[in-house]
Amino acid sequence: MTDVSADQIARELRLSPEQMLTLRALQARMLRHDWEQERKGDARKKKQDQLQRFVAAGIDEVLASDALAASLAEELTAFAHGHFLDQLNGLTTLAPILAEKVGTRSASVVILAELITFSPWSDGTTWCSGVRKTALHTAAQDLTALRSTDLDAMSTEFESLMKALRRKSIKWGRVAAVSVIGVGAGALTAGWAAAPIGAAIGGTMGLTGAAAVSAGLAMLGGGSLAAGGFGVAGGTLLLTGVGGLAGAGVAAAGVRYSPLGSQAIASEAVKLDLVARMVLADAPDRDEKMRRVVESLQERLNDVTNRIGLLVETINTLKQEKAATTAENTELRARVRDLEAELTETKQAQTTLELVRERLPEKIDA
Repeated sequence: MTDVSADQIARELRLSPEQMLTLRALQARMLRHDWEQERKGDARKKKQDQLQRFVAAGIDEVLASDALAASLAEELTAFAHGHFLDQLNGLTTLAPILAEKVGTRSASVVILAELITFSPWSDGTTWCSGVRKTALHTAAQDLTALRSTDLDAMSTEFESLMKALRRKSIKWGRVAAVSVIGVGAGALTAGWAAAPIGAAIGGTMGLTGAAAVSAGLAMLGGGSLAAGGFGVAGGTLLLTGVGGLAGAGVAAAGVRYSPLGSQAIASEAVKLDLVARMVLADAPDRDEKMRRVVESLQERLNDVTNRIGLLVETINTLKQEKAATTAENTELRARVRDLEAELTETKQAQTTLELVRERLPEKIDA
């Protein structure tokens, strides 16, 4: 049996720049419909602000790719610096046109997984009644390479996962926020924008310059499932490791660590569950691919578990030091609070990985 590498699986599922633009256009259309349906003044203003940031960041993200077709790049550039509504109209007009051009089911399933798990609103705002469901059905119809049963199957699995997470007191909106441009951590899915993303996330660890870039990319893996971010080439988010998460390098006890890493792992694990069930299960070498996915999830679970052990040990040590000092108490209390917050997020990532690992079989019955 030929061994299947994580990098091979990542390459097969990676979205092209044009397909990434398709995803952003479909997401923007979902947000627009919800914003237009919102009747509460305060909530409508918050949604408009978030939508405006999302659209601007999404356009900039895709334009950062040198691989984008020249005609599309020119079209985007034409309205990139225009008024918000011009940007919004330009992007959402492209949604059905681009969606129809996604020729493979695997790419369509990856896009649909991103849309199903899309949880963009913050500040207490939520989807208007029925908008999300209607928008997903419209997107599934536009993605003509999908099977007629794909949306229902993926939605059912997602809801089942959400129920399991709620039983563990994990709120999906908090986890999913790291994948949303302009709302959470930024353009995590943009493999082409890896350096600025790495610098931004590395900065949350108290690092600057090249060290911040390296540390941020090591932690986040440089991209999400949609950008092939779990393969070696795209970073090492899920299938091939999470850099410093296991306690080495950037995640050492002496360096501040961002909880975004744990949230990103949990978010991408859920997406991977959906895609693995819909795409990998149909592959000719499906058993080998599923085995590789399950093994890699277990590796990530081991990493997260090790990180939890290190956090608990570090917190206990700092608490002992705090009790024995006076002048540094304020700084130590802040350090303990940061680590305890990270511990909470990391435990939630552990729980999410355990749920996904338990649900995905290593071998699929014919």
